[in-house]
Amino acid sequence: MIHTLVIIAASVFSFSADAHGNGCLATYAREKYWRDGDPSFIEFFKTDEGKTFNCGDVYLAVADASQEGQLPDRDELIQFVKDFREQTENNGTVYFTYVGGESPSRGTDADWAADFVSLVELFLLYELASEYGPVGISFSAVLDEAGWSKVFDAVDDTRRYLARYYPDITFEVDVRLDHSSHGKEAVDEVMRRSNHVSVTTFASRQPELVDMYSTFFTSTCPHCNDDTYEDYKAKVTFVGTGDCSAPCGTTMCDYYALNPNNVQRAYDELYYSINDARGTVLARDRFDYFLKANGTLIGLDHFEESRCIYGDGVLRAIGAPLCGAFATEHSDGCAEIQCIEHEESDFKTDKLKVSIYFFFGLPALPVGPARSGKCVHREETFEMHIEGG
Repeated sequence: MIHTLVIIAASVFSFSADAHGNGCLATYAREKYWRDGDPSFIEFFKTDEGKTFNCGDVYLAVADASQEGQLPDRDELIQFVKDFREQTENNGTVYFTYVGGESPSRGTDADWAADFVSLVELFLLYELASEYGPVGISFSAVLDEAGWSKVFDAVDDTRRYLARYYPDITFEVDVRLDHSSHGKEAVDEVMRRSNHVSVTTFASRQPELVDMYSTFFTSTCPHCNDDTYEDYKAKVTFVGTGDCSAPCGTTMCDYYALNPNNVQRAYDELYYSINDARGTVLARDRFDYFLKANGTLIGLDHFEESRCIYGDGVLRAIGAPLCGAFATEHSDGCAEIQCIEHEESDFKTDKLKVSIYFFFGLPALPVGPARSGKCVHREETFEMHIEGG
C-alpha cells in the first residue's frame, strides 16, 4: 500500500515539474487602458497577486473591423507597452489583438483581419519587437477557411519581408477558438498555420474542464487525435473566466465566498485539470505535443470581469472598482448547488487524492468544488481513515 502511494505521488509531482509550462496565467484585456491614461492594468502587475499568478502572456485588444484599417491611439499604445515592460516583471509575450464581429462599411471581417497584420508591422513591430518583445498578433474573430487563409498569407508575407531586411524582428500569431468551435476546415487551417491558440472554456470544476479539453482535442480539432497531429504547429492555452455575472458552474467566481482572494482556487482548478487530462483526453505524448515547453498553458479571460476574484484589497490597491459584495452574492448562490452536485464518483476520486497528500504530510491538492459543512466533513473522514490504517 505504501509503495503504491509513493508511485502515485511521484507521478503527480513529476508532471508538475516537467509538463506545466511556466506555471503562469495568461491575461486577456478588452479595455484600451492607454487611451485615457488608466494606470490600473499596469498597477495590477505590480501587486503580489499579479506577480505570482499573472506572469504569463498578455493580450491587448487594440483594433476591430469598425476602424477599417486604422490603429487608433497607436502612439499611446506604444508608450503603454514600453511602460508595461519597464514597470512590471512580466516577461510573457504581449499580443496585439484584432477583435472581430464589428461590421465594416466595406470589405469583410477577413479583409480587415488580414490588413491588421500590416498595421501591426508598420506601427508596432518596428518600435517594440526588438527591445520590448516578445510580441505577437492575436485574432479573436470567427472566419471561414478562406478568411483564415487570407490572414495567414498576410502573416507569411510579413515574415518573409522581416526575415530578409529585419531578421531581429519576429512575432508569434495566436487565434482564439472556443472549445466547441464549429467549422472543422477553419480549425484545421488555424491549427496548421498559427503558432498558438487560446481555447476558451466555461467551467469552474476540474471534471467539466477536462470534458471541454476532450471536446476540443477529439471533436473540434480534426487531427489532434490521429497520426497526423504533428502537422499542426499551434500550441494551446486553455482559458477560463472569473466573471461573476456568469452562471454557476461556468466561472471561477463560484468560489469567492470561501476565500475573497480566490485566484488561488481558480489557478488550481485550471492547473490541475491539465494534469487530469494528460494521458486520458489524449495519449500522453500527443497531449504534451500541444503544450509549449515553458509556455503559458492556462489563462483567465476578460480581465475587466475576472479581476474581481483577486479580492477588493487588490482592486483598491490598483484603483479599480470594488466588486466584493457582488462576487459574494454570486458565490453564495452557487455554493449549495456545487456541494449537492458533488457526485459519489467524484467523492471516490477525491478520497484517493486527499489520502495521498495527507499520508505524506503534503499540502492538499485542490479537488472538486468549494465545500459546505457536509463536504468538509467528508475530507475529515479521509484523514481519520488514513490514521486508522
